[in-house]
Amino acid sequence: MTDALFQNLEQEFLLSKEKLAPIIHGFVNEFKQGLKTPSRGLATMIPSFVTKLPKGNETGSFLSLDLGGTHLRISAVELLGQGQVRVLELKRSPSQELKTGSGAAFFDWIADAVHELITVKAKHLFTKKQIQGEETLSLGVCWSFPVDQSGVDQGLILRMGKGFTLQDTEGHDLADMFHQAFHRKSLNVKVTAILNDTVSTLVAHAYSNPKARIGLIYATGLNGAYPEKVEAIEKLDPELRAHYLPGTEMLINTEIDIFGNESYLPLTKYDLLLDASHNQPKFQIYEKMMSGAYLGELVRLIVLDFIKADLLFNGMIPEGLEETWSFPTAYMSALEAEAAKHTLNHEKGIEILSNFHFLHMPTTQDMAILTRICRIVATRSAYLASVAIISMIQQQHLLDQSEIVVGITGSTYEFYPHMADRLQGALREWFGDDITNKIKLEIARDGGSIGGALIAMLCRD
Repeated sequence: MTDALFQNLEQEFLLSKEKLAPIIHGFVNEFKQGLKTPSRGLATMIPSFVTKLPKGNETGSFLSLDLGGTHLRISAVELLGQGQVRVLELKRSPSQELKTGSGAAFFDWIADAVHELITVKAKHLFTKKQIQGEETLSLGVCWSFPVDQSGVDQGLILRMGKGFTLQDTEGHDLADMFHQAFHRKSLNVKVTAILNDTVSTLVAHAYSNPKARIGLIYATGLNGAYPEKVEAIEKLDPELRAHYLPGTEMLINTEIDIFGNESYLPLTKYDLLLDASHNQPKFQIYEKMMSGAYLGELVRLIVLDFIKADLLFNGMIPEGLEETWSFPTAYMSALEAEAAKHTLNHEKGIEILSNFHFLHMPTTQDMAILTRICRIVATRSAYLASVAIISMIQQQHLLDQSEIVVGITGSTYEFYPHMADRLQGALREWFGDDITNKIKLEIARDGGSIGGALIAMLCRD
């Protein structure tokens, strides 16, 4: 009976070329639709207004700022040429009072951190004129909150979320808020670019490998960026498009995590159960099938069915496993890492599952079954992630290139055992050997800091 259940599970989860085809076709259609649909509210294919990629020989010192939900990271990046960089950074965490106070106080707090970085921690990276404010320093801002962007350095702050309820900021220009704070703190710093972390990833990798044409973040979520011809970005105002020379390319933040719908995604009953239990049902269905935030919950739902069929843990649900989201993706990664040693250490497996209370200790067979379930779910994740890469390759018509370079960053890709090999295998399933051998999946480092500084440099007046 175990084999029959696994056979059904694999039939549902493992994606052949025939099963990938409608997903890739659907994504390519969503690219085309997104390039037409105005970027308001929940949008895809968002223009970055960045029209240059680095060549790898740029030099100089620039600033980048990365604000997420919990941390502020300000970096001084020295571009050394030949794709080499030196980075010094300062990390800060805003207090609850700052997150819910006045916008002016919050931006003053950021300005103080920028001042400390320039004058203390990274002083040796800057010239005397830059430190004293006689020469303007360029800053790239990675703002992980909604911005209605109208230019590379212009964008209205929208409602922030993630616990931020800053007063007197919504509807104000983000760069202006920074510049006012810098003026109050006597800092000669100019925001030359407002950017998305996926665009930053592509730019950062292009500095180390100028052939890069795709940036991908594959972590708790998934997103991608690529250069698109400006004339194809129909959502841009025609007068604005006319300002660009023919053939100019602009980096696009695809927001590919919100692609996909029930009409063509191969949803299983476990995907539907997970979606129904989520606080945002019917939203980001594709990402819920494959990103690091959700894989563990999919495994948990499958495991419950195996237990009910009396094929795991003596048919008894261990205490704690009945709770939603109680089986994180980190458990999957740890179990697969153990299995990679060719002999699953039973004691190590028990340790990984120590948060659950078992009436009967799991057997070696239990661990093998559980690990096999993890492998099936993670393999589908890799194949679904490949759809993002395949569709961006096809959108750019890159198949005749001698080399197709993809810069990838993110915990799911970098740290989950075998994920890189599985992603490569998915590309081989679709393209075959000749094309896949031309696709280079390369680790992209420090997109938020290096990419931010590079875009600040590229977008200077």
